[in-house]
Amino acid sequence: MKWFLGGVIGAVLIVIGLITVDLTRKSPPVPPGRCALVRNLVLPDRCASSCRSGIDCPTTQTRPYLVFWTQAAGCPDGVICG
Repeated sequence: MKWFLGGVIGAVLIVIGLITVDLTRKSPPVPPGRCALVRNLVLPDRCASSCRSGIDCPTTQTRPYLVFWTQAAGCPDGVICG
């Protein structure tokens, strides 16, 4: 029973570590005024933009994430802000 509990605690610590890496890692550079797909290790992928705050970068395609959710699979190619 101890080895099972140790394995569960180890798995939980690994998942927490991967989520921490996802949250603290910087997004790749995005060309000015465009969207880019940001891939994460554990958290769902998302579209990010280099625009000022308040301008949304919509998702053009999605793919399954875990069982019930979706994540970004594609972002707009064109310029979304000036």
